[in-house]
Amino acid sequence: MNRVGLITVVTLSLAIGMVLPVSAGERTPVRPLFRVHEALVHSAQAQPHARGKRLIYPEQLRGVIHDFVKRELAGRAADCQVMLGEPQEPIVVPAGTLDLQVGGGRSDEPLGRRVFQIHLAVNGRFIKTVDATADVAALVDVVVPVRAIKVDEEIAVDDVTIERIVLFDLKQPFATNPADVIGKAAIRPLPPQNAIRLTSVRRPFAVRKGDRVTIEARQGGLSIQTVGVTKSHGEVGQTITVSNVDSGKDLRATVVAPGVVRVSF
Repeated sequence: MNRVGLITVVTLSLAIGMVLPVSAGERTPVRPLFRVHEALVHSAQAQPHARGKRLIYPEQLRGVIHDFVKRELAGRAADCQVMLGEPQEPIVVPAGTLDLQVGGGRSDEPLGRRVFQIHLAVNGRFIKTVDATADVAALVDVVVPVRAIKVDEEIAVDDVTIERIVLFDLKQPFATNPADVIGKAAIRPLPPQNAIRLTSVRRPFAVRKGDRVTIEARQGGLSIQTVGVTKSHGEVGQTITVSNVDSGKDLRATVVAPGVVRVSF
């Protein structure tokens, strides 16, 4: 093969993403298929398919769907992920200024497998509508622990961070703001780097079962205090049962602060 032929073969091989043999002991370079495909798309878009014609590639359809869904999810997700199913073959349209628009309104179920109507127009003239099938996921910024958090352990500022994850269901009650969990206690073990559900945390207990607490009774300017023992855990604002140490009677009292409960006359 002459030098010109060799250059042509090497150039073509690189354009279509082939991996050429390498010398023994060297690692074969790996080309990301998406990047190769994207390069081919831009290269092909620069050349007409035939006289007076051009091609619309699947990546272009995926791009307009992505932008459409991202607008749908504004305020609910940071971004979205779109994997195009059909069509997988280029679409031939007349040459000219191309306009792609996704038809239809907002979807109540924006994630999962969806069918989109993409309207094609060239030089302002409608050409046709193409049905495109795609799997859609949301990219959401959620709160995750940076270390393992035990049951009943209170969550501190340095215990959590924000990470972006892929979700196929936006109804899941994940914490999206560190303020949702900081200062609260874990109801169940929270492994590191896993999204924290709002149902997995609660306000920390101000008193625990068996604690000796101050029982307050107030009416007008009169205040009486005595000592009691709690019979259950309790958060501030919760009503629990407390046994009066002096009388031995059980009372229903409201937790007002750590170690303090209040009863009504």
